[in-house]
Amino acid sequence: MDPSEGVYQHIDSTKEIWKALQDMTLGSDRDRWSIHEHAREVFQKDHRTCLVAMGLNPYHQNPAGLKVALPRAWQLTGKVESQINNNGTVNFYFESEHHILMVMEKAPYTYRGWLVALDIWSNRSKPDFLRTIPFKVKILNLPNMYRRPEIVWSIGSKLGHVKEVLIIEPTVNRAAEVSVKIDFNVDHPIILTKKVEIFTNTPPADLSFRYTGLQKFCIICGSLRHEFEACEGATLLTQRQMRLLDTGTNPYVTAEERSTAIQQYLASRKEGETSRNTAATQTMEEEATVGFITPAGTGVMSSAPTSSTALPAPADLTDDQGTKRKATEEADEE
Repeated sequence: MDPSEGVYQHIDSTKEIWKALQDMTLGSDRDRWSIHEHAREVFQKDHRTCLVAMGLNPYHQNPAGLKVALPRAWQLTGKVESQINNNGTVNFYFESEHHILMVMEKAPYTYRGWLVALDIWSNRSKPDFLRTIPFKVKILNLPNMYRRPEIVWSIGSKLGHVKEVLIIEPTVNRAAEVSVKIDFNVDHPIILTKKVEIFTNTPPADLSFRYTGLQKFCIICGSLRHEFEACEGATLLTQRQMRLLDTGTNPYVTAEERSTAIQQYLASRKEGETSRNTAATQTMEEEATVGFITPAGTGVMSSAPTSSTALPAPADLTDDQGTKRKATEEADEE
C-alpha cells in the first residue's frame, strides 16, 4: 500500500469537511448590507425596457433556443441583452422603448412552430402576466346583414378580450372581410368552427375562424401547450386515426396527401359520433321496451320491463393507439 494514499484520502476528507462548514451562518448577526444606489438605478433602468418571453410548449421550446431565436425574429440581433430565469422564462433588455413597441406590434411570435407569450416585465404582478397571446382573427361565413360592429364584437368576445373590431366592405376586386383583434388566453383551446345563434328562432350561422400567426396546436383538443400525441384525447383514437393525423402533419408528404388524410380523419370521427348516438338511442329504446312474461303454472299474463344490457364501446374507441413518427423539428426561426 502506498504510504501517501492515506494522506491523500485525509486531504480529500478535510476538503469536504470545510466545504460543509461554509453552510454556517457566520455574519448573520451583524449589520445588514445595502445595495449601492447606482446599482439600484441601473436595475430599474434596465427593467423599464424589459420584455419577458415564455414558450408555451416547453417540450419543444428550450429557453436557450428562445434566447437566440427571438432577437433574430425581431431583427435586433446584437441590440438586445437576454437572461434566462429559473422558471424557464427569458428576460430581454432593450436599448429603447421604441424597440419594445415595435416588437409588441408585430406579435405573436413562434419558436419551433409553437407560440411564445410576451409581456412587459413591469406587469409581472398582474394575474394575466404571460397568460395571453395577441391574435387577429378573421371571421368567415358571417352573413352580410350581420356585419355590424356590435355583432362582430359579441362573436369575438367568445374567443377572447376584444381590443378592436375590423370590418372591410367589399369592392369590385375584393371580398368583404370581418376580423377582430383579441387577447387570447393561452390555456383556452383554439376554436376553428362554431355554430352561432345570432337571433332566436333563426338558423344558426356556421362560422369559421382563422388566426393570423398561429402555427402548431393540438389538432385533437385545440391546446397551444402540447402536440396531439401528448393529448389525453389521443387515447380514444384508433390506430388508423392516429396514422391519419400523422400523415396530416407530415412535412415530407404532398399537400394533397395531407389534406386527404385530414379529411379522412374528420370523416372517421363523424362516423364514430354517429355510431355512438345510434347506440345511445338504441339503449334508451331497449330500456323503455315492455316485455310480457307468463308466470309458471298460471294463465295470467303480467308485464315487466326487460333488463337492458350495456352496449360495448364502439370498436373505433377501443383499438390500441398507434405510435406516431416524429418529424424533424424545424430550424430556429429567423
